Amino acid sequence: MRIVQFFGSLLFAPGILARPAESSAQVSVAVAITIAPPELPVYDQPICPGDGYIWTPGYWAWGDDDYYWLLQPCRPS
Repeated sequence: MRIVQFFGSLLFAPGILARPAESSAQVSVAVAITIAPPELPVYDQPICPGDGYIWTPGYWAWGDDDYYWLLQPCRPS
C-alpha cells in the first residue's frame, strides 16, 4: 500500500510543479489627441548672446485642453 501511495505522489508532483505561476493583472492607459496643432508661427530668429550658442526653434505642446507655444532660448552648442 505504501508503494502505491509513493508512486501516486510521484505522479501528482510534476502536475503541481508544471502549473503556471499566477500572474498579476495588467493595467494600461492610452491617451489620444485627435486635434492637430496650429500652424507654426512665423517670427524672426532672436539674437544669441554670443559665440558658442545656437538658436533652437519653439514647438507646440499640449496643455490641459489646448495647444500652447513653447519658445526655446538660444542654448550652448
